Amino acid sequence: MSRLKLTTVIPYAILLAEVLVFYRHVLFYDGFVIPWDLRYDHFPIASFMAESLGRGELPLWDPFTYCGRPLYANMQAQLFYPPTVVTLLVSNWSGGENLLYVLEWQIVLHVFLAGIFTFWLMREIGAAQPAALLGASVYQLGCFFTSQAQHLGGMDGAAWLPLAWLSILKLRDGWSARWMACLAACLSMVILAGLPSLVAVVFLSCGLLAAALVVFRLAPVKLFTRVAGALAGAVFLAAAQVLPTVELTWLSVAQYRSDWLGTGGGLPLESLVSLVAPNYYGIFDLTTYTQPSDPTFLYVYSSIAGLVLAVAAALFGKDRQTRMFALLVFVSALWMLGDSTPIGKAVFVSLPSFIQIGLHPEFALAPFALSMAILAGLGAHLFLKRPAVGYTAVAVVALDLILVGSGRPMNESSTRVEPGVHDDHFDGSRELLASLRASVNQDFPPSRIDTVDDSLNWAMCSPITRVPTANGNDPFALERIIQVRLAFCDGERWGRYYEVTNPGSPVLDLLNVRFLLSRNALRSAPLDEIGLTYVRDLPGRQLYENREPLPRFFLVDRVREVAGMAEAVRWLHSEEFDPRGEAIVEGEVSLPDGKDLSAGTVTLQTYAAREIVLDVDSPAPGFLVTSEAHYPGWRAFVDGREQQIPYTNVAFRGLEIPAGRHRVVMRFEPSILGYSVALSALAWVLLVALLLWGGKREPRG
Repeated sequence: MSRLKLTTVIPYAILLAEVLVFYRHVLFYDGFVIPWDLRYDHFPIASFMAESLGRGELPLWDPFTYCGRPLYANMQAQLFYPPTVVTLLVSNWSGGENLLYVLEWQIVLHVFLAGIFTFWLMREIGAAQPAALLGASVYQLGCFFTSQAQHLGGMDGAAWLPLAWLSILKLRDGWSARWMACLAACLSMVILAGLPSLVAVVFLSCGLLAAALVVFRLAPVKLFTRVAGALAGAVFLAAAQVLPTVELTWLSVAQYRSDWLGTGGGLPLESLVSLVAPNYYGIFDLTTYTQPSDPTFLYVYSSIAGLVLAVAAALFGKDRQTRMFALLVFVSALWMLGDSTPIGKAVFVSLPSFIQIGLHPEFALAPFALSMAILAGLGAHLFLKRPAVGYTAVAVVALDLILVGSGRPMNESSTRVEPGVHDDHFDGSRELLASLRASVNQDFPPSRIDTVDDSLNWAMCSPITRVPTANGNDPFALERIIQVRLAFCDGERWGRYYEVTNPGSPVLDLLNVRFLLSRNALRSAPLDEIGLTYVRDLPGRQLYENREPLPRFFLVDRVREVAGMAEAVRWLHSEEFDPRGEAIVEGEVSLPDGKDLSAGTVTLQTYAAREIVLDVDSPAPGFLVTSEAHYPGWRAFVDGREQQIPYTNVAFRGLEIPAGRHRVVMRFEPSILGYSVALSALAWVLLVALLLWGGKREPRG
């Protein structure tokens, strides 16, 4: 290999080696995994999607969680993110047993991608190769990727941030079709990566960089138009995800996010101590950690050498570009601290709620980490002129960041200490999961469970345990489902996970909840009085059976018509509501009074994620009640004729049924998906055309 080629390859080899060493335990040793949300949130959803794709089905609806939820509209599922689709296919092609491991490789390769993009960015800024490599090392091994490994969408999305900034720097010299397309494409990848809070941060940081370039006279005012055009283009490219997610947001508790955000959130001021003392608050041993703050947001370490070089560049760098990035470090630090500063608090509370719900100041840690890395690289360029000294500094920085950050609780856990949940065990117990499956599978479809003082992983991991639950833990939980849960749970309208506090509620019967799990004996009331029976002890908990849960599908002959959700909620929560004999329906329904439907039958023929087939035999006109969550896109057909599905009992599907025998089919066919995919496809065609046109550039200015 020629010297020139070797020099070109070496930086990428070094960056890859750094990442592989950092994640060596997870990648190359048994018993180590990336912790928390990756295992208990992303992995179950990915497992369901992989299985669906393996059957040749699109994973649009999850029937196991919250009595059903629209998976395609939840951007955190990453259904439209190309690397995740590849990950799912690779896992399926290799047998499907290694999905979690392949997801971990997806994260690690995105960290490497972040390093590559930062290296390119540093070279565009004018840094020598060793200095560019140092900046890239600080970003890929630094505070964001070290502390946020559990967030699949955050790790994937933050990898594209330096390429977005690079594209903006390219556009300062004039309009370029190629770099406009690059900026729009990489920002669309940030959207499709699926962490809404990071999407907001990346988009705002692009605007911030453009503003800084204009203020420091490094770019013309026209740059704003170019960046704004690319931002709009990114939304169109990602329309397949954006439009369904917007619809879901306004039908979910996400619309109330500002209720619990209070004054905005953000990293605590104490986090800045970790710039020089990363374990000052004991975040490396969570068994003894006692601080109230999330430990993952108490780590902003960028290496001692990196910090020294960044400070030196800020103090002694005379060029406008260095001073601009020093300002970006300060502004992004103020941003990530959020309401820990008076400025952050005042800005947040002044914003309208529809903007507040998309903000999460903590994730400004990503632009802070990148601007710190750039400033450190610029410091190396200014003060470490000799290549040998520069490469030595790279080694020192990388070794420091690996020794300090690798193998910490926020990026690595042991399956021996925490077995987690898989398709054949729960918390390491095969007996527990097998026993519970045997219990719920006595019915078809399997009856649902709920919990009283038990693990929230029953709710989060139902797509992989295949034990249906009426609960969930999703920031996009449907508002109506949460309102139903508040009939037997204590909580607020913005919550997403509430355990049962009134196990005797008839609404639990309505939800087809046949079993309750608890780590402790139920003491809320004598079991006989609330219709429960103790079944048996399971490993680490007790199992109780609801003696008379209602089936998933049944007929009633009384309908209470209400004007909207608010009135429906009041009746559902009232003591007068009897789910066995009446249905609360939003809209007009005409049923003859006094008809006895006791002889009516509902026979389930097919129960799949996106299709349900029923045979209904009713001696008189009646109303079909279900405990299946309703959502735009569900369609019903009675003997082949489409019929409107009114919201029933606040959150569920219901249907008027004529007298006689009928075939009822319910299918999930969301029309918005077709429109949004078509819009994305058109946008990508235009993008390709733009890339082919590519080379023409408007003169600078």
